[in-house]
Amino acid sequence: MQIKAYIQRINIELIMWPAALLLLFFMDPGQHNGESFCLLKRLEIPWCPGCGLGHSINFLLHGEWSASLKSHPLGPFAVIILTYRTFQLAKLQWQSFAELKITIHD
Repeated sequence: MQIKAYIQRINIELIMWPAALLLLFFMDPGQHNGESFCLLKRLEIPWCPGCGLGHSINFLLHGEWSASLKSHPLGPFAVIILTYRTFQLAKLQWQSFAELKITIHD
């Protein structure tokens, strides 16, 4: 019963952002075999405002600052925002579990 209550309170966004950053970390930006996370590219739309953002994040996570900025200038900003949001959600999740613990023990 208690585990079910904790599982129901898990914020899916807290799982999504770190998973996205992990996927982008392990992505191979040098491989050009047509595979892409970009929905617009998969729909064969030739231009995308976020084109290169995934590569930029990958390069940044591997410490390649100049390659990151060349791929997309907003890559570092995106990593900062996603990291901040992850910590923000983790704090809220911690508080939610603490409240649940109090109500279960009462």
